[in-house]
Amino acid sequence: MIRLLIILSTFPLLYACTDEKLTEGVLWKTPLNQKSLIYDHGIGYPIYKNTVVFHSTPVPNGTIHESILHGLDTETGKEKWRLSNKDFYPKKNLEFFTLDYLYQRENIVVGCDIKGGIPTPECYAYAIDIDAGKVLWVKPISTDYRRVGFTIKGMGKYAYIDACTDNKFSLMKIDIETGEISVPFEVPTSDLPEEIRTENPVYFNCFQAPIYKNINGDDLVACSLITESDAKPNDLMVTLYVYNLTQNSKVYSTIVTLKDDGNAWITYQDGKILIGKYHTVYCYDAFENKKLWEKSVMLYDGVGLGSGNDMIMQILSTKNLALAYCVDRLVAFDINTGLLKYNVLAPGSNTASIIDGIIYQREGSDLGMRDPNTGSLLKRIATGRDEQAFSSSRPNGADGKIFVHSYTHAYCIKAWGK
Repeated sequence: MIRLLIILSTFPLLYACTDEKLTEGVLWKTPLNQKSLIYDHGIGYPIYKNTVVFHSTPVPNGTIHESILHGLDTETGKEKWRLSNKDFYPKKNLEFFTLDYLYQRENIVVGCDIKGGIPTPECYAYAIDIDAGKVLWVKPISTDYRRVGFTIKGMGKYAYIDACTDNKFSLMKIDIETGEISVPFEVPTSDLPEEIRTENPVYFNCFQAPIYKNINGDDLVACSLITESDAKPNDLMVTLYVYNLTQNSKVYSTIVTLKDDGNAWITYQDGKILIGKYHTVYCYDAFENKKLWEKSVMLYDGVGLGSGNDMIMQILSTKNLALAYCVDRLVAFDINTGLLKYNVLAPGSNTASIIDGIIYQREGSDLGMRDPNTGSLLKRIATGRDEQAFSSSRPNGADGKIFVHSYTHAYCIKAWGK
């Protein structure tokens, strides 16, 4: 079910767009794939100095994804280098499926491919040097895990990759320069809330918030662990698990909810952890086990019925706002009090980015720009007539430029207000 929700949320919603003004602000576009429409979602456009990374993947031939990474000049869109499957040997199948599966520090980008070929699954972490346009290392990860690298977060020279078996959750630590994988720390049963400990949990997934620091300068990470149990096979329980990476010790764990379907999106902002699950946003203290508030994103028509599709697809934060992108609405709360600020109609997904104070995200077939303070749409940019739509990859930007691709071309778009 989780996988289905992700796939459905990232398929393009196609509609005709004939307003020529919607193409204003395109600085350049470069064709990426001459064979067929780009199949995989994307690497998320890492940027270093004057190089931005795009990708293209023709529709797979059998089970092998023949992916190409393109290093493009940020000023002109001209290709500076490219990498393909053979550069990632012994990994044969290079795919871009998960949403937050890379960590970047300056010129080094660390990624993880969790899907594999048939009959032998492939599970590898890898690093590329954006400046040089080369693969630095490719390291195998045990195929005993049923889910690896759904989110990768990092701090300094280390990347942290989640890994789940049916009854165990681990967080692996990777040296981004060498690819050395430390012995993963495993969440012991004794660290989990009693409701989880006594019901033989089966781990489905993990989402990680950005790594943050406590008053002592230690690195902390907050994870939302999604489990089910034999006692409640139809409910996906969510545990908030906060871990001190510097001291290698648990800070706290607590049950967020024992019901509802869907993913448990999570982020960090100003000492607070925000979790979006189904129709509810939860806010916790990032350093001690204390729930600050919980609010529903649903609108009501006066007789108890929800308005529209209110399932949360992503949690964002900026300044004093907690933002919940639902399937067809954008909802904002005051991050300190939980007070509702606005609830507006907005096509949503799980791939929005806040860049220089503006939300960028695909809305239907177009790239939308929104003011996070009001939720109002500032501008839309459309693709060319035969390009289908903008990709579901998360937009990235620097120096007044926003990078995103359609299903045929790489785009550089003028940022709002630049």
